[in-house]
Amino acid sequence: MANTALQKVDPNSPMETWFTRSHKAAIVLASLSAETAAAIVEDISDAQLKAFAKAFCELKSVPPQLLHAVAQEFLAEITKTDNDLAGGADEARRVLGLMTEEERASRILQELNGGAETGGNIWERVEKLDDEVLAEYVQKQRMPVGAAILAKLKYEKTASVLNVAEDGYAKKVLLELAHKKPPSPAAIEAIAQVIEEDLLKPAPGAEDEDAEGEEGEEKKDTGAGAVVGEIVNNLPGAKRDAFIAHINETDPEVGAAVKKVLLLFEHLHARVPANGAPAVMRDIERETLLMAIKHGQKNAPETVEFLFANISKRMVEQYKEELAEMDEPSEADGEAAQREITSAVRRLVRDGEFKLNAIEEPESAEKAA
Repeated sequence: MANTALQKVDPNSPMETWFTRSHKAAIVLASLSAETAAAIVEDISDAQLKAFAKAFCELKSVPPQLLHAVAQEFLAEITKTDNDLAGGADEARRVLGLMTEEERASRILQELNGGAETGGNIWERVEKLDDEVLAEYVQKQRMPVGAAILAKLKYEKTASVLNVAEDGYAKKVLLELAHKKPPSPAAIEAIAQVIEEDLLKPAPGAEDEDAEGEEGEEKKDTGAGAVVGEIVNNLPGAKRDAFIAHINETDPEVGAAVKKVLLLFEHLHARVPANGAPAVMRDIERETLLMAIKHGQKNAPETVEFLFANISKRMVEQYKEELAEMDEPSEADGEAAQREITSAVRRLVRDGEFKLNAIEEPESAEKAA
């Protein structure tokens, strides 16, 4: 479409130089009644609707005379208005909501923002997928793509996926995460679009539930080894130890970085200060705490002793009575409870309740001699 009508309005207008066909189409669509616009939108593709949403988000306001000039190029007739036509992301959401069903409007805006919409974010929907389904999918991708997908998930989810993935793949992708820089936003958007088409659309129910965002969620550290360390923190013990051994053998530098991030239940007696123990025990549900301690009597007796040493004797006696009546938890349940304890420790540290003690490096052979 030519720009002749626009040029007649104001040759000096800065908007003329960047208005495109998509901007003009967006103006016209937004000016129509909801019923008329909906009938048009019904017959256009998602790609065209996405182009409309993008163009509309880029608009600030459209003066009446410019609106009429655009309308003359598209339609023979349009309702006159004396008010500016508002633009922007919020208005785009409103207008899209009038034109088409809510699910489609939300999906278009999610794709436009690379899956950044909070109401149905692509990555939140991926989080809800079954671990085995997701593991099978990422293992079919090229290693950088699989690593990029796993890096976008919560550490706990990534650990769950790697727990059911093939050991060889899990070890390779952890090193990929440690060595590679995070992909560009454009690459992430492209990956998100592929996931939407290949993985999410055929999965009914993946977007049925509301996403449960957590306030104050910990920001991911993208340093080499830090992401890997956070993932490894959430793996079951046997697999975690195997991964750590592999990383230390393959790349000692990454292994050292992972070690700095690692925080296990077995470490708490050395890492948590004495005044932090009561806060940790208050922050955990009693059932979870007892299960972690019961399992800890086998795999982390020093931590159990540390926790009991820093609360009242009366409380210790109550805990011991309940522990004596408890059945021994399975290894999976015991480790899961212990991971909840370490997550609580991280949360309390993040909230400023206390600071972790520094890791004590073993003395060198020379000093020991």
